[in-house]
Amino acid sequence: MDFFDTHTHFPEDSTPEEQEALVMEARQAGVNHLLLAGTSLEDIPRHLAFVQAHPGMYTSVGIHPECCENFTGEAGQLAQLRQWCERPGVVAVGEVGLDAHYQETTLAQQETCLRAMLALAVECSLPVVLHCREAFAACFPIVEELLPPEHPIQVHSFADGPREMEQWLTRNAYFSYNGMVTFKKAENIRETLRLVPLDRLLLETDAPYLTPAPFRGTPNASKHIPLIAQRIAQERGLSLEEVAALTTQNARRLFRLPEA
Repeated sequence: MDFFDTHTHFPEDSTPEEQEALVMEARQAGVNHLLLAGTSLEDIPRHLAFVQAHPGMYTSVGIHPECCENFTGEAGQLAQLRQWCERPGVVAVGEVGLDAHYQETTLAQQETCLRAMLALAVECSLPVVLHCREAFAACFPIVEELLPPEHPIQVHSFADGPREMEQWLTRNAYFSYNGMVTFKKAENIRETLRLVPLDRLLLETDAPYLTPAPFRGTPNASKHIPLIAQRIAQERGLSLEEVAALTTQNARRLFRLPEA
């Protein structure tokens, strides 16, 4: 089987050796493709160097809403982001969006950054990896304003309801599900999982967070993708092989990668 973890992060303090081990463990589990989600001007250069040396790994370029405090939108920052978007292995702009849960930065700061990131995605013709946490009412109109309807979007770690899903589907959206599908009290997540069109379904870990059962309480890693896929298979009445095949195909379509 051939799995694609469409949204992962290395632990913040991990060493190069530990990162190599995480990738090796993922591949031993059949997770042959990973997207390291960009979050800041600091981590993107490290991601670029890593994916350059590891075929099957990709990255995105963007400023996470919790990291936008130092984003000024000045010409130099934007020029750097544009340059990074042209590098091999960069397949999306992200993760970008709005987060009303922690509010480590103000929503006004987040919106300024999001608008700049969406403009960058249009300019560079790259899909968007969207972070939208408890902020649909504010986030959707901005996306609707700035992105053409056909511009592809990954709504990462989708946790809203059927009505929000229906609206995102009008914007060429894909939805990625992670370890939350295994959480005992996450029936709301499983409700939309049972509704999402199969050609819009993606796998992710959001490692090192949101570790699936039965390993909750330990750091998440891409090697756990098959556990997530198995629960998705159960909820959708599919085989594990079918989930692996269709989600990897969907990821390749979203990120405009050639067929294997």
